[in-house]
Amino acid sequence: MDAKDLNNLSKKELIQLIQDYQKKYFICSDKILTGKLDYRILLEATSDIIFVIDSDGTLIYINAASKAFFPSWSEQMLGDHYTKIVPASEKERGAFVFEEVIHRGKIFENELFRTYNDRGEKMYMTMSLSPIKSEDGEIIGLIGIMKNITEKFIAEKRAKEYSRILEIKVKEQLTQAQELKGLRDFNEDIINHAPVGIFVMDPSGIILSENPALKQIMGHNASDTLVGTSLFNESGFFEGGLGRLYESCRNDKKTGRAFNIPYRTPAGGCELIINATVVPVLDAAGSIEKMIFMIEDHTQQAAITNRIYETEKLSALGILASGVASELKNYINKMVMDLNFVDNNLDEGNPTAEYIVSLHQELGRIKNITEQLSSLSITDDEERDLCDLNKILTSHPFELMLNRLKNEGFEIIISPPKESVWVRANQNQLQQLLIQFIENAEEAMPNKGKITVSVEKKQAGEGKFAVVTITDTGIGIPEENFQKIFQPFFTTKGKQATGLGLMITSAIVQNLGGSIGLKSTPGEGTSFRIVLPIVEKAS
Repeated sequence: MDAKDLNNLSKKELIQLIQDYQKKYFICSDKILTGKLDYRILLEATSDIIFVIDSDGTLIYINAASKAFFPSWSEQMLGDHYTKIVPASEKERGAFVFEEVIHRGKIFENELFRTYNDRGEKMYMTMSLSPIKSEDGEIIGLIGIMKNITEKFIAEKRAKEYSRILEIKVKEQLTQAQELKGLRDFNEDIINHAPVGIFVMDPSGIILSENPALKQIMGHNASDTLVGTSLFNESGFFEGGLGRLYESCRNDKKTGRAFNIPYRTPAGGCELIINATVVPVLDAAGSIEKMIFMIEDHTQQAAITNRIYETEKLSALGILASGVASELKNYINKMVMDLNFVDNNLDEGNPTAEYIVSLHQELGRIKNITEQLSSLSITDDEERDLCDLNKILTSHPFELMLNRLKNEGFEIIISPPKESVWVRANQNQLQQLLIQFIENAEEAMPNKGKITVSVEKKQAGEGKFAVVTITDTGIGIPEENFQKIFQPFFTTKGKQATGLGLMITSAIVQNLGGSIGLKSTPGEGTSFRIVLPIVEKAS
């Protein structure tokens, strides 16, 4: 066996080899007796440190590898006690191990210990110790094999340190990932519960994500999805102004906003007023990667704003009209008095009498217009009171009109509610409003017919409303005139009509916080629906 084969032996194989030689050769305390085969060549050729200590603790053999690692272990140390070569930090442990091997025959394998070489450099070694026995089984010493594992130990130590650092980093990454996930989930929760419609689209117009509010605004069911569809295929996207906002954002690469955009929803075709914001998301090259759209349904707020504007306009018009009517009233009364004086002093048969009659009629028409204009003056809250609609329907002026219509051949049906319905209004205005609609119904039925008046309570959201419906079976109103009939001075009744009646009733209803609806079919009749907020009497 040459040195190469010897180096390839494991620790156990080497110990076994030595023990086999022990059976053939006897190791004395003062020298090693050799047989025909000089096994010292094997021990001297190995790279591991091999030493032999007798039962008294005397070092009796060290191989060449020992001298290479520890030059101070020279031949002069042979015969000295082993404790001279044991580091101070290991002496107690060395004594324990020596006793265990010599007196108890214990074998130690790969015991790790730390020492220093002659240059003071720290070294890490593993040591295996086995007892040496005589032919009669008596322990006469021990043999030790030491391996230098300094580089391996340091590498493993560094690996453990790197592993520890890596573990810390992994934990930090996991913690950050959990925090990011929590933040992402929180953001998604905010987006999903936001009252504003939010969707993300790529530059080609394909929707990448959406939130529930967007589906509601767009008129889709909760189970539907817009993801994967192209908004460019929706005509309302470009017709409603969102297309211009998109183009501006794509060209300028800046956040864009647009307000009060008319928009027809793809699903259902509802007309909306929306506010929109678009935010570009740029990639590292500065190109648009995606766009985030935020859509707010502003329809109700726009209607309220428009209503406030109309109310303010009507208020200003009412103040002006009331002032003008008040001024004209005095002059009209004086003109009527003067005209009566002239009429009373004309001779019988005077041709001027016909002109006097015509002037009386025109002055009456002017007086009627001024009285109607006075109604445009919006009453303050202190001029309003709680009014029971049931009592309005049974008031003296209203009953007089209904009785007259019954006597003239009209069929009148009144359907009041079972209990009182209270609204805050001026009683005279409410009477004027209902009488105006009844007069319109009468004029729409030249051949007589049926007039139905009903009052109902309705719940809408958290509010309660009184719904007054006046229906006739008259000639009806063409659809093209639905908006015109509420404009001032529009009439289809000839020169004798002022064209102010429905405009004034509309102003009164708006001033009371209500609304008017219209349904009519030419040749079948017309139905006006007046909605007013209900006020609890206790308040």
